[in-house]
Amino acid sequence: MCPEHHLNVSISLMGFVLLSMLNPDFSIFNDNMFLQVRQILNDVPMQTTEELLDVTVGEPQMPPPDWLAEVLNAESKNWQAYPKAFADQAFLDDVAVYIEARFPALSGRFDLADHIVPVPGTREPLHLLGWCVRGAKQNSCALVSNPFYHAWRAGALASGGQIVYINASAETGFLPSLDILDEATLSRCTILYLCTPTNPHGMIASPDYIAKALQLARQFNFLLVVDECYVDIWRQTCPTSALEVANQMPAPGDDPFANLVVLNSLSKRSNAAGLRAGFLCGDKALIAAYKLVVANGGALVPTPLLRVAGALYRDDQHNQTIRQHYTTSFQILSGHVPIIIPEGGFFLWYPVPEAFGGDDAACAQHLFGQWGIKTVPGSVMAEQTDDGNPAAGYLRLAIVHDHDKVDELGQRLARFESSL
Repeated sequence: MCPEHHLNVSISLMGFVLLSMLNPDFSIFNDNMFLQVRQILNDVPMQTTEELLDVTVGEPQMPPPDWLAEVLNAESKNWQAYPKAFADQAFLDDVAVYIEARFPALSGRFDLADHIVPVPGTREPLHLLGWCVRGAKQNSCALVSNPFYHAWRAGALASGGQIVYINASAETGFLPSLDILDEATLSRCTILYLCTPTNPHGMIASPDYIAKALQLARQFNFLLVVDECYVDIWRQTCPTSALEVANQMPAPGDDPFANLVVLNSLSKRSNAAGLRAGFLCGDKALIAAYKLVVANGGALVPTPLLRVAGALYRDDQHNQTIRQHYTTSFQILSGHVPIIIPEGGFFLWYPVPEAFGGDDAACAQHLFGQWGIKTVPGSVMAEQTDDGNPAAGYLRLAIVHDHDKVDELGQRLARFESSL
């Protein structure tokens, strides 16, 4: 008998058949939100001849600064070198310039070499951080903001504990409610994933909110992970970093960032999502453990790309231009339809009109088929909980295109709303 006859089909992942030799926990990825969007819209015929406006992916459509290519070309002589698991002094110096300009209260307050490691964007480290806390507690759990970015859930899965979702809805101010967490759950917790400004709402967490989360992390000895990939995309209020909050709090020892790690990325700040570069900063022991993990089996940032990343971190002017682009984009939209402009990030959290009875999937199908607008139904971005789905009744629109397309989007949304 052929060997394959002894294998039993167990789960399906992204259209591929997996066999019983593979991890059955991977079935959790079958409900990836983009797969669900495809399923919801696949059989919907487009009734309009207008060009499709795809606003599903939070991928900057505007280019990075022109000089980026010049820096990369100048560093081409360094491709022969293996990338390192730690930050070299040149990158640390670059990040120090960024910290001094963006978070001046932190400048010179800690040893960057002990607390910072370069990372290939935020997705992989968000996942690997789960491995860093795996086995730390018996009968453990991982707390994940709901709606969630898929890498937070992947990290929670990697932690080996039960995944507990914390709803962020209009009722909670679009931030996960920390007040609902009981002592039994907190005692089991090994890792908590938060994001500010939030994805998809664009809500900026206050220093008091962050301080409360960090106090809980220290009281119950778990790792607080704060995804700050949108921290440099804001309108009126400059977001406070969790690192700044920690710096103002008494630390349980000599580490100002005890029980905290923050992720920073150039993907949004610099329109450089393809560069895959950023840094992880926080708890000294965690950073040391993370270096060991990636040195043995993780992706590292190649030296030429590290030099490009450093140049981007040193320059603030291009980020101001990018930030103004998004501010203008939301102003253009608000000139066509009444919207709540998000405090940060570049997503519009669009309430489904009453005509659809809160059915975000039906609204997404209608916008796609009748108006040529491809959106993400909010309900596919969150897990159903005992308190319902906190993202149901909304659509997520990524406002990442040039202003002409944003204007066209606003015009179509206005006509759509008028037609109801």
